[in-house]
Amino acid sequence: MTLPHSFTEYTRCLMGEELYQRLADGLACEPPVSIRLNAAKCHGVPAGGEAVAWCPGGYYLAERPRFTFDPLLHAGWYYVQEASSMFLHRVLSQHVTSASLVLDLCAAPGGKSTAVLGALPAGSVLVSNEPVRQRANILAENMAKWGRPEVMVTNSLPEDYARSGMAFDVILCDVPCSGEGMFRKDEAAICEWSPQNVEQCAALQRRIVGEAWQCLRPGGLMVYSTCTFNAHENEENIAWACAELGAELLPVDTDRQWGITGSLADCVQGPVFRFIPGVTRGEGLFMAALRKPGDAVAATHGPRRKLRQKAAPKADPRAREWIEQPDDYDFAVRGSDIIATPHRLTPLLAEADAALRVVSAGVTVGSMKGRDITPAHGLALSTALRREAFPRAELTYQQAVSYLRREPVALPEGTPRGFVLANYGGAPIGFEKNLGTRANNLYPQEWRIKSTHTPGDDERPRVIAAE
Repeated sequence: MTLPHSFTEYTRCLMGEELYQRLADGLACEPPVSIRLNAAKCHGVPAGGEAVAWCPGGYYLAERPRFTFDPLLHAGWYYVQEASSMFLHRVLSQHVTSASLVLDLCAAPGGKSTAVLGALPAGSVLVSNEPVRQRANILAENMAKWGRPEVMVTNSLPEDYARSGMAFDVILCDVPCSGEGMFRKDEAAICEWSPQNVEQCAALQRRIVGEAWQCLRPGGLMVYSTCTFNAHENEENIAWACAELGAELLPVDTDRQWGITGSLADCVQGPVFRFIPGVTRGEGLFMAALRKPGDAVAATHGPRRKLRQKAAPKADPRAREWIEQPDDYDFAVRGSDIIATPHRLTPLLAEADAALRVVSAGVTVGSMKGRDITPAHGLALSTALRREAFPRAELTYQQAVSYLRREPVALPEGTPRGFVLANYGGAPIGFEKNLGTRANNLYPQEWRIKSTHTPGDDERPRVIAAE
């Protein structure tokens, strides 16, 4: 790996010779492979997995399997995430102790948003936002696979949120950065790096933080993070937030054996957390927890101002039969879709509709086609699904991969006609419509596995043992 001279010269000066050499040695090694389990779906552990110390449910794997061909990944049983980023779980679990309204402002592809859901107290609501439309669609897909109904996905700019008047108890700013922490995983990150890009990123990051700060309640928590090493995008921005916004740095309990490094710049003396390859077992990451001045107020998940809305069309009552505990949800029609939103999310959705581009919210139960309802794929993956509402068909591994390619899959003899929930290893992976002589694969076209490789049973990823 050949690093830019200006990067090595600056970073050696910032870190000192000993720490820099450990970084250089770490960048020359293969990055560790790690996953985080979805506690709402998966109750097993990876075979031979080694626990990530700072995140319950996080595991290092001995080798990298072909994740694409694991139906349990597509079913949302786990998320492939590098271990350093899982430190977010520790930050939130120590500083968020009551039901909260949370915004992940730059969320695609969804790793930190899914981590947020694993750390928040019951009754919390997450808004997961991505400014870039194409990436927002990927984010919505990954959040649907994770299957938690108390989530809304939006595709809006930070300034849209600043103008919206919405207020949050917790805001995560995993800001766009120069990507130095991705050097050993992505050669393009090396090619794209320059001192000028670092300066541009640092200025953009301050703008994003300033706009997000307007949406943070008094006493609220902001978690700032980058995947880069330099102090311009890290300590200097934290020092700016403390001086200009009145932010207070918060501590997080850690263990010295984890190898987390603190501040490397004189401008910040308080607690910040650096993950450096070769020192910590993970990729490069910087994270800081900031408290906004003022007395914390109880979270209210409704709009702060009265909104004028058209009455939403009433949903077909049959949709209630497909949801566990339907009395906990509001059912409405958006276009041709029937949406079920948890009561605590409904007023927030009304406020977001007035100011933001909403990609998804709650659970898309199904779509109306004449007098019929076709169940939505997201329903199959949702923890809100009432599984007893549909006949189930258990697929073999080869059938499951074919299903995920959106190829025709024959159902077992005797399967009832109509909509059937396809399972693999006890995990729902989607719907088929059994017509008797054949079955229609209802897997979303845009989500299908596009690889032309057909794995044999001996190639089956065994990340987690299927039931």
